[in-house]
Amino acid sequence: MSYEFYKILHLLGLSLVVLSLGGVIHHVINGGTKQSDVFRRCTMITHGVGLLLLVVAGFGMLAKLGIFSPPGWVIGKIVIWLALGAFVALAYKKAQLAKKFWVAVPVLVLLSAVLAVYK
Repeated sequence: MSYEFYKILHLLGLSLVVLSLGGVIHHVINGGTKQSDVFRRCTMITHGVGLLLLVVAGFGMLAKLGIFSPPGWVIGKIVIWLALGAFVALAYKKAQLAKKFWVAVPVLVLLSAVLAVYK
């Protein structure tokens, strides 16, 4: 598969993760709970598939670039990936953090893009 294919897959994964996080965070900010979220199963599936696409496509792009030992910018992106993965659970458990996550998600996505572009 080509680098461009992995890049498109990576962007699809990112959009799924941001979509699901936005839904969960919005639900929690409006006073919703895990139990009251009728669309929770689909949201969690979307989040998990998005995370999976991000990591598979990300490592696919690294392989296409010939990078087999992760430099600092890759480690930074992995840490961001872990944070985005944790936010969905933390939003339900610590509802007071939801408004902070609403700001943190786009900031982390921006930081991830900066790391990728400027390597």
